[in-house]
Amino acid sequence: MAANYWTSSQYNHWRFTRPQLDRIRAQTEADTGFRQQDLGEPRHLRIFFHGLIQALGRHLSVRQQALATAEVYLARFYTRAAVQETNPYLVLATCVYLACKMEECPQHIRSVVSEAKSLWPDFITHDPTKLAECEFYLIEELDSYLIVHHPYRSLNQLSKALGASGNNAGLSPDEMQTAWSVVNDSFVTDLPLLYPPNVIALTAIYMSVVLRMPPASSQNERTRTRLKRIMDWFAGCGIDLEDVVYCSQEMISLYEVWESYNEKTLRDLMARLIANKR
Repeated sequence: MAANYWTSSQYNHWRFTRPQLDRIRAQTEADTGFRQQDLGEPRHLRIFFHGLIQALGRHLSVRQQALATAEVYLARFYTRAAVQETNPYLVLATCVYLACKMEECPQHIRSVVSEAKSLWPDFITHDPTKLAECEFYLIEELDSYLIVHHPYRSLNQLSKALGASGNNAGLSPDEMQTAWSVVNDSFVTDLPLLYPPNVIALTAIYMSVVLRMPPASSQNERTRTRLKRIMDWFAGCGIDLEDVVYCSQEMISLYEVWESYNEKTLRDLMARLIANKR
């Protein structure tokens, strides 16, 4: 296992620029003949899949890091495969099964199949060989690069460093919880395919503190001093602040799109897609 993100397969093989990622998806559309735009707003679909993975994780009592790994697997997989040519329920159940093995919290294949079947009885069979076959397909599409580095460790390290910088700059428990939630929600976006974990972690801190500050006209001296200290700390992190701003805009855009999300619409869409494959 690569302990360092910068020498990992994630950095060397599964990190892209936005134009590169767009080209890969365009090539997938050309190869499969299926268009992403036929599925509606892409982020609505990602929100739907996110909810399905979280539901299966709760039924299996899977820890959050393994579920985050499953979401990264799913995002990577669908850069190379079209949703329309798969059974997404089987694919995401397989992602959870494989992620649990890689994150050293393995689940028996029959348990995963059983819980998935209880959640989505119309789309999952009791036959575990279907999931086993899908696992081979998934690993192949991921080029067998299965180690995923997440922002959680960076968030803990950076929050401690911020607290050590003094002048009341550290995160409050409420701010830390908000930052943690931003990291969790980042897996609904393309950010894990575009940016290193530390940039996403810094984005979470930025959104939990700076973007929640009261307007300048309402800030007291202590708040202004704290904000200056935090921004000085950001400037000294050696990170391009434009990356943090871009990631913040992506997250804000996600939350705006989330307001128009309708789960039933996506559930009906998936049912039609799978019915058309039968």
